[in-house]
Amino acid sequence: MPLLKRKQEKTTTISVRVPMSAKQQMDADRQLADAKGFDLSGSLTDAVMKWQKQVHEELTADVSTTPSAVHKPHSQNGADADRA
Repeated sequence: MPLLKRKQEKTTTISVRVPMSAKQQMDADRQLADAKGFDLSGSLTDAVMKWQKQVHEELTADVSTTPSAVHKPHSQNGADADRA
């Protein structure tokens, strides 16, 4: 086991719009996770980092695999419908 440890990367907060029902479920799951001794924030952070890595890989992939037409992004779940 090494004696020296690397400094942890600094963290920051991001905001993401989700449907109210998703927020309510997340709050309930956070309480349950805390009660059972799980780190829901750490698990969510890991999931976001994996998602971001995949997004980056897809966006920087070979241009021959990207759509030729640029289209307006849209939400699958309607979370951004109020901002349109």
